[in-house]
Amino acid sequence: ADLSLLQEDLPEDADGLGVDDYSSESDVIIIPSALDFVSQDEMLTPLGRLDKYAASENVFNRQMVARSLLDTLREVCDDERDCIAVLERISRLADDSEPTVRAELMEQVPHIALFCQENRPSIPYAFSKYLLPIVVRYLADQNNQVRKTSQAALLALLEQELIERFDVETKVCPVLVELTAPDSNDDVKTEAVAIMCKMAPMVGKDITERLILPRFCEMCCDCRMFHVRKVCAANFGDICSVVGQQATEEMLLPRFFQLCSDNVWGVRKACAECFMAVSCATCQEIRRTKLSSLFINLISDPSRWVRQAAFQSLGPFISTFANPSSSGQYFKDESKSSEDLTAEDKNSTGGGAVSCAACFQPGCTRRGQQHTAAE
Repeated sequence: ADLSLLQEDLPEDADGLGVDDYSSESDVIIIPSALDFVSQDEMLTPLGRLDKYAASENVFNRQMVARSLLDTLREVCDDERDCIAVLERISRLADDSEPTVRAELMEQVPHIALFCQENRPSIPYAFSKYLLPIVVRYLADQNNQVRKTSQAALLALLEQELIERFDVETKVCPVLVELTAPDSNDDVKTEAVAIMCKMAPMVGKDITERLILPRFCEMCCDCRMFHVRKVCAANFGDICSVVGQQATEEMLLPRFFQLCSDNVWGVRKACAECFMAVSCATCQEIRRTKLSSLFINLISDPSRWVRQAAFQSLGPFISTFANPSSSGQYFKDESKSSEDLTAEDKNSTGGGAVSCAACFQPGCTRRGQQHTAAE
């Protein structure tokens, strides 16, 4: 960079001499550039800079702190105590009154969690102690942007398997169940139900059946808010796929019948759209005796939108009745061996094995798997 030579402004008659009398090079005053100085921030440690800007009254400075947390961790990653100090400051920053700061912080949490797992295995409790409590707390934040960001962060963390099973059971699920309580805020309740449905395939059958399914069944009967019932209907097939045939037939089907008869056409339309996935999770007998008549009701629905959705699902639903010997696809219980399945196929008369030609349909979430019906 060019350095400017600047003359200091002096009174023309200083000491009786004019400016012209200062003509020699030795009298030129050189003012150093700002580049010649080390800035005050550069003299601070990474933690010092973090503290300085985290305490700033300027919102943009605090946003910058949240955005640079991962870089700060990288700078101090060789010192375990400094890493913990950064995590402690993250907890304090989470209490910021400005929603944009909280949202910015939440966007960084999945990246910070992954960094801690890969680079600081000596502090395995870092995420569970410092970061996860912020995520679940923000799920009930008053600001919509903060809630949406925390929901996305939670799903990203589950997808990357960064949350321990114990934490899912003791910290995440209880909060979601609480947020879906009858006295919960309407928007928060609807969002919490959606999160429960989306996380079910990630947490598996056991946790879903014990901790999510009971509240999901309650939400299917929420008589006050059709938005909640619509979310349940839209995700019904995914829940059925996770919990399996027995839970589907014993607990979920009665709720599904209620939703298919809901007085809001949007709920019935959502049921029609997921009908094939629900059918895949039941035995042939249930399909013939119960689901067929239920589907006819949807095809004859007063709403043309429901009828249209039902006709679009007609082909996939029919495909679930295909003979397994010709389709080559089965539903198989995990407890059964391939030899047992082959024997069942040879002796099958159409009711012993449940086909899944629907697995070739784009709506089926169990493509490529083999399953048998419960006897």
